[in-house]
Amino acid sequence: MNNPKVSFTAAPGAKQAEWNADWAGYMGQLLAYIREGQDLQLDNKVGWKVNVSGTTRWFHMPWMAYDPKVGREFVHGLTNERTAEISDFLGEKLLMTKAQNKLSRKDLAKVEALGQNTLPLTLRMTRESLGQNPLPLTATSQTSNGFETWAFGVYNEWGAFALGRTWNPDGTPRINSTPSSGSGPQPAGLPFPNGTLVAKLLFTTATPAEVPYLEGSPVWQADRHVETASGYLCQRQVQEVRLVQLDVAVVDNTSPTRWVYGTFAYNGKLKGETVWDRLVPVGVQWGNDPWSAPVTAKADSLPIVQSVLNKSIGTPQHFGCNNRLAGPVDNKLSSCLACHANAYTPPAGVAQTDNNTPVIFGFPGQCTTQAAENANYFVNNQFPMSYRGGQYPNLMNMDTSLQLWVAFLQYGQFKQAGAPKACTNPGGT
Repeated sequence: MNNPKVSFTAAPGAKQAEWNADWAGYMGQLLAYIREGQDLQLDNKVGWKVNVSGTTRWFHMPWMAYDPKVGREFVHGLTNERTAEISDFLGEKLLMTKAQNKLSRKDLAKVEALGQNTLPLTLRMTRESLGQNPLPLTATSQTSNGFETWAFGVYNEWGAFALGRTWNPDGTPRINSTPSSGSGPQPAGLPFPNGTLVAKLLFTTATPAEVPYLEGSPVWQADRHVETASGYLCQRQVQEVRLVQLDVAVVDNTSPTRWVYGTFAYNGKLKGETVWDRLVPVGVQWGNDPWSAPVTAKADSLPIVQSVLNKSIGTPQHFGCNNRLAGPVDNKLSSCLACHANAYTPPAGVAQTDNNTPVIFGFPGQCTTQAAENANYFVNNQFPMSYRGGQYPNLMNMDTSLQLWVAFLQYGQFKQAGAPKACTNPGGT
């Protein structure tokens, strides 16, 4: 996957690179590899083809079906990920403008009198005037259930080679108890070798009625959670989901983290003949810029140089923390690589608790305050480096693989409890 037209060696203090034809070409090269042999429209009846040109190219991670709440569903093998808000898709400014255009002058005056941060209220007040289901207009963390994300990731042959050396045929892990690095026990198959490529397709429960640029997106069936007014239930049934995002990660030894991450967003407004033609690159990331806010104070922050963003993508994008890379349904206070770089697990066979692994998916002050938590989170590390914070002993480094992180945590749950954690409905039932 080498491309001499792009470089992953930008130095601190440089200016953030502009998106150009070279970066688009690099992402196009990755997309061409991923789409080879796949259905042109990613039709639900076809699904994902693991065999390409007469050989198996794509492989799955074990232990992803164990958790009854978020584990693999049976139709396409999707797992439940982050629940997105409507503002993730459309942007808060656009939502506010649309909402205000529907308000009466009297109601608008009420909103303005309350000052800033009134988006949820503004949207609630316009609910009846728009004549729509209230969910799309109140899909924020304060007011609704949001839109679930369901996804699956696949590893190419080189990535699968590492996984094959990590897991025995009976589902037990292989651990290198005396690695030459002196870092302590680690998964035997890691690090992932050069040539590894991981692709992940992300589907949303949102529809074109709520997110217009999802028009024409592949509609798949998934055994996903039933939604009620009180939230998403443990109960599942086969329902529709739509493709919204495609993530890619490749090992590249020229990167300071050994990894390069990229993200594509679906745009149904484009005229491409196939779904692949309507996937537009959001950006590329190869490091977490640990010399920039929130690791440093804003006054001392250097420009972001380890992410390159396509700011003329044509659809609303929130990107990640302070112009780091994040996709449409990702956490805008994080970044692709920061989330994955914190994939550490307890020793094999140990279940996860509230205080034996780093927090990955959000914490107070994330991206907004200069604090140790952010310094530990937005870090450039490589396998088998220990967790930067140091407060969690004997952790294993998953080499940025969150699927491997899930697999080891589920194996630990199985070994210690003999059963998965029970799913509870909203209200604790």
